[in-house]
Amino acid sequence: MLEAIRQRRSVRHYKPDPVPTEALKEIAEAAFSAPSACNFRPWHLIFVTDGAKREALSRVHQWAGFCAEAPVVVVVCGDPAVSEHWWIEDCCAATENAMIQAAALGLGTCWIGIRGDQQRGFTCEETVRRILDIPEGIRVLCTFSLGYPADKGSNRGPGPMENVHYEHW
Repeated sequence: MLEAIRQRRSVRHYKPDPVPTEALKEIAEAAFSAPSACNFRPWHLIFVTDGAKREALSRVHQWAGFCAEAPVVVVVCGDPAVSEHWWIEDCCAATENAMIQAAALGLGTCWIGIRGDQQRGFTCEETVRRILDIPEGIRVLCTFSLGYPADKGSNRGPGPMENVHYEHW
């Protein structure tokens, strides 16, 4: 597992090769195996492969341009009606699981935060909801690009180990 975590990096350039359906199923299974407060599991995933929709999603956020190039854009949503207080944490755990599984399959990803972000006078979240017909009340946590890397991407390695404490600060 630690090797898969180390392999995960932010990839912004992709080969045009399609991602097999079986890989998408494994990524979804990994996401849905994440811990969830009270086991409420408020998450939803949308796998977007349509070129026009990926292009539209690439314009939602100033740092999402590479989503047009990625063969898949994954949209992670949460339902606050299912878990009002913990949907964000639960969906973050699901996203990380999905990205680690993608790395284990030789795929690259890059997380793009969407929730509550303001761009060009409207919220990114509302724009993603409109593009993908996401029901009102469902929140969009993030998107992430997914595909076979065209380059190594970036990974700075683990953070400073002096930030680990035992028993007290």
